[in-house]
Amino acid sequence: MWRTTRHRRQPGDAANCVDVLEGIDNTFIVPKQVPLTTLLSWVWIAHTIEADNAFEDAASARVGRHFRISMPMWTNGLRFIEEGGISVNELRTRARAACNIGGLERWGWISVGDVGGTRREGYGSHRGVRGDVILRPTRAGAYARRMWPRVVRDVEERWRTRFGADVIDALRHALMSVVTPMPWSPPEVHPSDGFHTHVVIDSDGVDAEWPLVALLGQVLTAFTVDHELKSEVSLPLGANFLRVLGSGAVRVRDLPVRTGLSKEGIAMAAGCLQRSGLAISAPERALHLTPSGLDARDGYWQWAARPREKGLRAALGAVLAQRNALSEGLVPPEGCWRGAKPYLGQTQRLVADPTGALPWHPMVLHRGAWPDAS
Repeated sequence: MWRTTRHRRQPGDAANCVDVLEGIDNTFIVPKQVPLTTLLSWVWIAHTIEADNAFEDAASARVGRHFRISMPMWTNGLRFIEEGGISVNELRTRARAACNIGGLERWGWISVGDVGGTRREGYGSHRGVRGDVILRPTRAGAYARRMWPRVVRDVEERWRTRFGADVIDALRHALMSVVTPMPWSPPEVHPSDGFHTHVVIDSDGVDAEWPLVALLGQVLTAFTVDHELKSEVSLPLGANFLRVLGSGAVRVRDLPVRTGLSKEGIAMAAGCLQRSGLAISAPERALHLTPSGLDARDGYWQWAARPREKGLRAALGAVLAQRNALSEGLVPPEGCWRGAKPYLGQTQRLVADPTGALPWHPMVLHRGAWPDAS
């Protein structure tokens, strides 16, 4: 039986909508409304986690020995790698983003190049992956390509049942009114360039038949790119880390609960913040922002406070207001990795208080591309 634990509401919770953190310098007033990008992120991440759990539950008997991958690895990669093969350049053009090709190869989902029955030089990495190299799915990859669309459809139907068809239809309509062609999921980000989002611009039109999660992902990615064109600091760093840091020290060990991100993702981000001069270390393995970091935090809040798309905000709010329906989808099926240690504690926090425990922006890393950097 699944059990949840009582979880104290965290700063930035949708019920409070004001970011007041103990021990942090709050010289800049945080807007009373949660940013639209955060509302989008909460809904997209919740949908993605539910789909990830559903895929793992449905496919584990067939691909149990393979390393698990998240929906972004399908939407922005495996979805286009057909049995006839596709070049790396064509994949990036069609997906509108790069994908962790070395990871998909290492984890057994695709083959890279025509090397017969031997492993290529650079196996499992990006070494030797040129634009003209041909990618093909393995047997497991072909099965996953057939399974993922079914999972996405099933999860969307569950949402229509749990949240109400009228709520989901209103959300779809609001998304269609602002969507532009983008990757179906926020692309993978890297600490080497500050976790910035990179996309391949495509002029193709919008499609009313896109799944709900694809509409959410494209709109969120477009807003992320818009922010990062005007800011030196990426949205994953601003929304998740600058938001919860200040001139007072915050222990790194407290950041998983404050940000909703994995320890691995936090370790990458902490190093990035220090290398870029936005934060410095303090005793007891703590961090606090430098003057440049505080300026960047203020810049994030000023951008986030801009009014935009009231109809979309209302449609997202109608989903997030149904807390029980949101929590229900975050309970992992028996045997799934999110229901076991060391991930169990974070999953319990998500189920108990989704908007208090979800990240304020996805951080899609190379480690399987889970949206909370797991």
